[in-house]
Amino acid sequence: EAGIVIWIANEFQVAHKEAIEWLNKISPAELTFYAIELEVYQIDSSLPAPNFRIIAGPPPSKRRGLAPGEISPRYKKYMDFFEKLRLKVLKYNSSFTHKASLRSYWSLGIGRSGFSLAADFTIDNKFRVEIYIDTGKEELNKSAFEQLKEKKAILEEKIGQELIWDELPDRRASRIYTAIDGSIEDDFQKLDTMIEWATPLLIKFKEVFNPLIKNLELEF
Repeated sequence: EAGIVIWIANEFQVAHKEAIEWLNKISPAELTFYAIELEVYQIDSSLPAPNFRIIAGPPPSKRRGLAPGEISPRYKKYMDFFEKLRLKVLKYNSSFTHKASLRSYWSLGIGRSGFSLAADFTIDNKFRVEIYIDTGKEELNKSAFEQLKEKKAILEEKIGQELIWDELPDRRASRIYTAIDGSIEDDFQKLDTMIEWATPLLIKFKEVFNPLIKNLELEF
C-alpha cells in the first residue's frame, strides 16, 4: 500500500540518515521515508515556533512517483537478479521453486515455521546467504540460536567455511550467515559472480540446517 513514513527527532546521526536513504532505495515507489529534525525558533519575546527541517528523504525520481502498475527500476533489478539466482539453483536442487518478488531479498522456508533461508542485499553493500530466526518470541529465537551454535564446529565443517553467528542481542530475531561485498547496482559481471557464489551455499545451507532446525527442542 502507498504511504509516507516520517521520523521526527531533535537530532539525527549519520547512520540514521543513511538508514532512511537505504529504506527509500529498497522500498516500493509508492512508499517513501523522511527523517525530519525539529527545531524551535523564537524572535525576541514572541512565542516559540517549530521548524521542521528535512534531513533525509526520497530522491526526486521517487517523489515524482510511478504510473499505476509501473515497477521501479531498482525493484526490477532485484526481481531479475533473484529469479536468475533461483533458476541457477533449481538446476541442482528441484526444491527451490519459490519465485522472486520485488524485494531486496529472496526468502524460502527451511522446514519449520519461524525459520527461513534467504539471500539478501544489506544496507552496507553486502550480499548475504543466511538462516534467519524469528518465531515471534524472543526467548524461542535465542534458544534456537544457542542450540544451533552448540553444533557450530560440525555445521561449519559441513558448510565448508566459517559462518557469522549474530544473535542480535538488541533485537527479537537472530541470524547465521556468510557474506561478500555486493550491491544490486554492481555491473552484470559482478552480479553474475554473486550468483555463482550464492548457488552452492544456498543448497548446502538447506541440506545442512534443515534437519537440525526440524529437530530443535522448542516449546511454543
